[in-house]
Amino acid sequence: MLGCANIVWYGLPTFNSATLPVAGALLLLLDGLAVRDRSNQPLSLSGVVLLAVALISTPSTTLVLAAASGLCIRLGRLARSRYEDWARRALESGARSLGLALAIPFINDLGLWSKLSLLILSYIVVVQGARLIFALLWDGKQMTLGTWQVSAPNIFSIEMVPLPLAAIGAQMAQSFPFNLVAISAAGLVGSAWMVQRASRSLGLQRRTVAELGQINAISRAIIRAELDVDSLCQLVFGEASKVVDTSNFRLGLFEGRFFELKVRVQDGHHEPPLRVEIPNDRGIVSWIRRTGRSLLVEDFATEMDRLPAQPTYQAEFPPRSGIYIPLMTGDEVLGTISIQSSEPRAFDTDDLRLLSLIADQAAVAIDKARAYSAARRRAAQLATIGEVSRQVTAILDLDRLLPSVVHRIRVSFGYSQVHLFTFDQLHQQLFFRASTASDSPFWQRQGKRLPLGLGIVGHVAVSGEPMLVNDVREEPRFLPDQPGIASELAVPMRVGQQLLGVLDVQSERYGAFDENDFFVVQTLADQIAIAIDSASVFQSQQEEAWVLNALLQSAENFAWVSDISEMLYLSVRLPALLVGCERALCLLWQRESNRWILAEGWGLTNEQRLAIGASATDEQVPWLVRMRSEGESFAAELVDLEQLSSAGLVPYTSYGAVLAQPLNSRGATLGVLLLEQCGTDETWLPRQVTIAAGIAGQAAAAIESALFAQIEAARQHIEQEISVAREIQMSLLPARLPQLEGWDSGAHWNLARQVGGDFYDFWQFRSGPSAGEMGFVIADVSDKGVPAALFMALSRSLVRGAALDGSPPSQAIERANRWIMRDSQSYMFVTLFYGIINPVTGRLRYTCAGHNPPLLYRAATGEIEQLRTPGIALGVIDDAVLGEAETTIELGDVLVCYTDGVTEAVDSTMDEWGVPRLMETIHQTAHSDAATMLHTISSRLAAHTGDLPAFDDLTLVVIKRLADANQPV
Repeated sequence: MLGCANIVWYGLPTFNSATLPVAGALLLLLDGLAVRDRSNQPLSLSGVVLLAVALISTPSTTLVLAAASGLCIRLGRLARSRYEDWARRALESGARSLGLALAIPFINDLGLWSKLSLLILSYIVVVQGARLIFALLWDGKQMTLGTWQVSAPNIFSIEMVPLPLAAIGAQMAQSFPFNLVAISAAGLVGSAWMVQRASRSLGLQRRTVAELGQINAISRAIIRAELDVDSLCQLVFGEASKVVDTSNFRLGLFEGRFFELKVRVQDGHHEPPLRVEIPNDRGIVSWIRRTGRSLLVEDFATEMDRLPAQPTYQAEFPPRSGIYIPLMTGDEVLGTISIQSSEPRAFDTDDLRLLSLIADQAAVAIDKARAYSAARRRAAQLATIGEVSRQVTAILDLDRLLPSVVHRIRVSFGYSQVHLFTFDQLHQQLFFRASTASDSPFWQRQGKRLPLGLGIVGHVAVSGEPMLVNDVREEPRFLPDQPGIASELAVPMRVGQQLLGVLDVQSERYGAFDENDFFVVQTLADQIAIAIDSASVFQSQQEEAWVLNALLQSAENFAWVSDISEMLYLSVRLPALLVGCERALCLLWQRESNRWILAEGWGLTNEQRLAIGASATDEQVPWLVRMRSEGESFAAELVDLEQLSSAGLVPYTSYGAVLAQPLNSRGATLGVLLLEQCGTDETWLPRQVTIAAGIAGQAAAAIESALFAQIEAARQHIEQEISVAREIQMSLLPARLPQLEGWDSGAHWNLARQVGGDFYDFWQFRSGPSAGEMGFVIADVSDKGVPAALFMALSRSLVRGAALDGSPPSQAIERANRWIMRDSQSYMFVTLFYGIINPVTGRLRYTCAGHNPPLLYRAATGEIEQLRTPGIALGVIDDAVLGEAETTIELGDVLVCYTDGVTEAVDSTMDEWGVPRLMETIHQTAHSDAATMLHTISSRLAAHTGDLPAFDDLTLVVIKRLADANQPV
């Protein structure tokens, strides 16, 4: 506008000689060599040319050159935007024109130096004043005063001091030829170039010193800062703002695959921190993390195809230029610092260098702050873990302990949700025991049960290894038990190799867990496992004490009763009192009838009690057959009550949770104890099962003892009767043997049982055909024990009755056989040897009814004869015909009569003693008396059989005719 006004006022410029083009070219060169300092103004020698032109040329020419030169100045980086660039150009053009225009009207009549002085004064005041006003309006008072204090020497020395040279230039232009003028102009340009180089060198030195001072100050500020990462990042931003434009600033730190922007400044406005997931193979930030290299982008529009990495952001107004610098310690990239601008070429290598120096200092400080923060956090975590440990170890009740633990962990460490699962050893599954979301609909639907291997928690329980998932979207085993969960960390709780449960923590942030959380949760899991183990031991001891007390009460009750009916009542009453069941039934197995019987019940109605005494066979209740064979307790799912009900052993049809306990004693199952809780959802606790098993064992022992007592009483009664029978049987034997002159006799009688079938007898005939003679008999009934004893008593009486009339042996025994066949229906028989001895002559008449033939030792020859006659045992047929024989027992001869229990006695190898051994013993003892012979035979027989019990009754009768008739018996 001033140029147009000059043309209107002074008219068009005149182009006499080369003033205008030469001066214009010279102005362009001098402005191109302008010195730029912190005042953001180009300082040049163009004022010398303009004043020289004003002295020798027309006003219009001077003003046009001033206006044009001002518009053509090069500002470069001094202008921070295109608007500022043209604003400064317009200001410089107007100021130069106005400064000259104010002085030109007053210099026409003045001398050269007066003209020059007025022009200098006007030019300096207007140009520098305009620049100062613009700086105040554009940069503010504080910044303007600071920069002008530094730039004032440069302004004075470069733009003010050389202005008097304009007079010399004007004189030379008027007086000297063009070539000399050109040389002078070249000298002026050279001087400007030298001034520019010197200024640049001096400016570089000053800037370097200033930068070092600033970096030193920034380093001291960063080092002295608090060791807090967030505060330190804000401090780094503040210090960087002192040396570079931070209108668009980013400072971010890497955390795994996430990038957390600690400081975000957009167009000078602070924005809240932001956590984003960064791709591994795309974006400038990922490239910096991989390479650890810085990046200067002067213009994204022209350099996009040449960049090592493409930006990933989507913005309406993307930046045109930027600097991206890694925060590195050693080879590790901690994060990045970046500055951006909407203008191209807003930053240069100096900015890159300064920001890199700040980034190096910041990286070291941030690394130390992180380490300090991690140490402080670890100390706080350990303190909190210690506090939690003290609290959990002080509680021994699991129902109080576990809910307290999960809520304490959530409050102390800020996790979104905390779950605690305990391992059910019996059912081999996890139980949702405690949680900060205990009313979770998901776990309610699951019945608070989790099968092993299902979900992250189930997998951890099976593998025994912790599992950290920072993005549940990528984990197929994740169970969405809570809405909004993004991360999950599960750790097994173990004591030694024993799995106690799983501690599970969740977060609503992706990437929420790191090594610190892993350490915390692992340590807490170990502490909780110890606390659970201690509480379980305490609870087990309590339950054991309760069980022992309950079983002691049960034992005391069973000890006070002896009647079996009272024991059956206690067997169903005590479970109701000590176990806590609503109904109890006692079923007994009757071996005699091979049937199950409902012996007693508790919790039954009067109508249901009418079923007590009902019985069933094995075919009706195969389930009970299985229990009797296995002898183990059965849980509810294995008890077939419908089968028992249909057989009549269970007098009701509605069933709850049932437990069947066998009544085992001495390896045998006496019966079954059925316990029932009303309600199908009820479960049997281990303590209840233990008490029930104890009561069942005590009941079985008591019932068996009662049964044994009954059996023992019956046995004692029978033994008493058998003892009486033995006494009676012994009374049937001769109380003493007959004493005959010249004869010696003896008898040995031993039974395999308390009573037996062997017998012997002696009698003397007082009258009849055998008067004066002695009869004797030895017999063996076909059976043993009580039946044989009874048949022996019958046979002995009948044989004695048949023989006392003195009849010949065969006739007497045949008569006895007829009587036995008439009076006995037992199908038993008896063998016997009956003989009649004449004590004077030694004649022996005898008959053998199927008995072992007696052995007659002949003293004269040493031979042994077997006395045999035809005949069969008595009691077999009615008309038995028996043979009879006669022999003489000479002096010194010995007659040995025996039953088969003597010769058929066996040793451990089943070798019979036999007749030969008996004969050998007779040969060796024949010269001894009858008692010695009996003792020797019985001793050798006992030595042969050893400890084996007697298999059969045995009887020995020895009759010896003395060699000397006067030898005493």
